[in-house]
Amino acid sequence: MDKTMIAIYLRLSNEDRHKGKDEDSMSISAQRALLTKYIEDLMRGQEYSITEFCDDGYSGTDFSRPGVQALIGAAKNGSINMIVVKDFSRFGRDYLEVGRYLEYIFPILQVRFVSVNDGYDSTDEAGATGGMGVALKNLVYAMYSADLSKKVRSARDTRVRNGEFVGQFAPYGYRKNPEDKHELLVDEDAAWVVRRVFHMAAEGTSHSEIARQLNEEGIPTRYMYHRLKGDNFPDKQPHVRIKRWDSTMIRDIITDETYLGTLLWNRSKCGMDTDKKAVRQPRETWIIVEGQHEALVTKELYDKANENIIGLDMSGRAAGKKNPFFVCGHCGKTLKHRNRANDKYFCRSGTQETENDCQKVNVRKKELEDAVLGQVRVMADMLLEERDIRREARKDNKASELETVVSDATKEMSQWKGAKIHLYEQYKAGEISREDYMERIERGRARMEELEQSRHEAQMELDRMQEMAGSEEITDGELAGLSVLETFDVDRLKALIEKVVVYSGDAMEIVWKVKNPFDSEVSV
Repeated sequence: MDKTMIAIYLRLSNEDRHKGKDEDSMSISAQRALLTKYIEDLMRGQEYSITEFCDDGYSGTDFSRPGVQALIGAAKNGSINMIVVKDFSRFGRDYLEVGRYLEYIFPILQVRFVSVNDGYDSTDEAGATGGMGVALKNLVYAMYSADLSKKVRSARDTRVRNGEFVGQFAPYGYRKNPEDKHELLVDEDAAWVVRRVFHMAAEGTSHSEIARQLNEEGIPTRYMYHRLKGDNFPDKQPHVRIKRWDSTMIRDIITDETYLGTLLWNRSKCGMDTDKKAVRQPRETWIIVEGQHEALVTKELYDKANENIIGLDMSGRAAGKKNPFFVCGHCGKTLKHRNRANDKYFCRSGTQETENDCQKVNVRKKELEDAVLGQVRVMADMLLEERDIRREARKDNKASELETVVSDATKEMSQWKGAKIHLYEQYKAGEISREDYMERIERGRARMEELEQSRHEAQMELDRMQEMAGSEEITDGELAGLSVLETFDVDRLKALIEKVVVYSGDAMEIVWKVKNPFDSEVSV
């Protein structure tokens, strides 16, 4: 008996989390328990295994969620053949996108889809979404999601105007009152760091020097402080592997009016109308309520610490330009370029401690850019060569032949499942002998192995051709231009390059947006 590979998908958005104890059925653990019990009843007497995909804190309106992308990837590579969710809205609130997966993608992949609370099972619908009822449900989910976002935002704005703190985490230096989560109390374990930063800045210490001293004394950053306390504090810079104080963090503290006892809200906006990105809002749109909690610094100290910020960078020097194209291979931060006589790229973290690996990243601009240009020219030539090879294959109708191999093999393998049952029924009825039955089963098994091998090889070749086709978002003309490019034009280079990771003056790694056309030819 073939084992059914079942995937359960769980999702909880921040809006769901804020609904309170009466909505505990929305929690990840509750969804898991519901789906596990449902599968036990559904698959009773059958062999199956369960794998889990989860998105915690993600909106259902966006299908770029890591968990759902991994789920779809597993469906495409054949490692699962059944998906179970609590309801359609857990999978997604975009009714058009949900419908596309239910009507077209999952049926093509031969993946069964079950939505427990909606009473939907694709095997009962012959691959369709069940008609107007499901379409209307998906539409309602999408409208509900947009409406909920507006209502939640309006309710929070009202609370702030009434002097209540509504953030998920208290500002650094404060903590939420255990008896009233909308009230801020001073957290002395961190407040002394805030006061010290303000005093040092007021005395004229540069932001970079303040950060260096905090690092050398082993004082944890805000992120590390919350992690040490066991809080589920979000990592806003997951690409930065080593969490150090830097001049940006120091400036963020010094310029934050929260430490004057002021409640601030709507400084940035993030939601469906901003494409999920945090967008800084003009000050006139902020909600500002003064005198709502204990101040950590006086107005005089605040003004003194902020005296020399305008026109200067965090270290009090003429601002250099960050280049997001280049990143440090040791800490992950963006490199900075300061146009001086030596004209180098360097990692800002190199200045935050007396000694660290980031100080190795101090590379001459021309040498680094020339090295990248050389690699881009080679890659562009390789892609053009691969395209020529692929076009010749198309002339021979190779892709069509491969698709036929995959289709025929899949069809025959599916037919064998029914044939095995028929053979067993013949054997039990005495129509064929045991020896004849075992011989036919063995021949079928060998044939299935042969078909699986040929299907796998054909599919691998099709996948490779499809991956390479993805690079054709770049035209032949653009590739030809990149193959002879002599000037370091970041906008043109970004067509091929995601980022350049720099480890030292003679060690770097290019992260390509395209697949190396000859990677598949290397055997391991």
